[in-house]
Amino acid sequence: MRDKRVLLGMSGGMDSSMSAVLLQQQGYEVIGATLLTHTDEKDASIIAAQNLAKERKIEHHVLDCRERFEKTVIQYFIDEYLSGRTPNPCIRCNETIKWKLLLQLADELDCQFIATGHYVQKEKVGHRYYIRKGIDPTKDQSYFLWNLNQEVIAKALFPLGELHKKEVRDLARQLGYAAIADKKESMGVCFLAGTDYRNYLSDLLDKNHPALSQGTVVDENGNELGHHDGFPFYTIGQRRGIEGVAKGMCVVAIDADKKQLIAGKREALNSQALVLKDYSLSPDASLWKNIKVFIRIRGLDSVPGYWGHIREHEGELHIQFDETVWAITPGQSIVIYHNDMIVAGGIV
Repeated sequence: MRDKRVLLGMSGGMDSSMSAVLLQQQGYEVIGATLLTHTDEKDASIIAAQNLAKERKIEHHVLDCRERFEKTVIQYFIDEYLSGRTPNPCIRCNETIKWKLLLQLADELDCQFIATGHYVQKEKVGHRYYIRKGIDPTKDQSYFLWNLNQEVIAKALFPLGELHKKEVRDLARQLGYAAIADKKESMGVCFLAGTDYRNYLSDLLDKNHPALSQGTVVDENGNELGHHDGFPFYTIGQRRGIEGVAKGMCVVAIDADKKQLIAGKREALNSQALVLKDYSLSPDASLWKNIKVFIRIRGLDSVPGYWGHIREHEGELHIQFDETVWAITPGQSIVIYHNDMIVAGGIV
């Protein structure tokens, strides 16, 4: 039946594998799809997804999107660092590659739903759908999905949103998938494969690329303090490995045009307000206007969120924090919640 057909994004890992099992237990006819983004067909994750699909009698498709991924995600990743910004390629991929391709294939295969193994939930308020945090605070991935559109969220299913990671792992073992349960969890940017982004940039760019040449480190008054070996190798707030930077100082700005690192005291990165020009905001003002909202400035669990207020004015989203926030970084996403539900998001 069409109303029980779901296209599941399968990475070959535990979360998407157990999502397949749970969806089948709930009576769905599962169709699997694995995106080939930066590896080849012999990659272990591709094979793992194919093997699970075969065992579970799931029709499986491999979508070769390597060229599109390189142009849309990897090039963005490079360009952002070359502009002195800090990119978030996972959010970029979710918006421009992953969900668009899943939605397109779902339509072709007559699937009413699309699903992934993200630890998030969704909720309908009025006539709109919203992404909600997963109940496992240590695995919540809602931050990375703030820019999904209504067409995607309406069709999305998240089988793991009401489960804790431990429950999913225990389920895998109970069903005889110990190898999957014990598999090391993939973390970070997929195409970096655990390597430092600096090494990745060095390998991709010509060694004579202007951005990788030596530049100056200056203080906030323009006084030269030292030199660096390529401004893309540094990020806002970095303290170590910078020539001429005294104790208590860090990178407070990056001037890509001048190839300069600007160093200052850590306190220079403190702020209590922010204005976003690139953002999305729920049209239901009752969810954010004149009420306290929760604001995340990073996707990392180690970086806490903050309470504050937001308002929209002349095409800009103004954010006022209730406390001092440190090192808001150009290029990163700001995600805003009301009662654990995403009501706004944008890019610094």
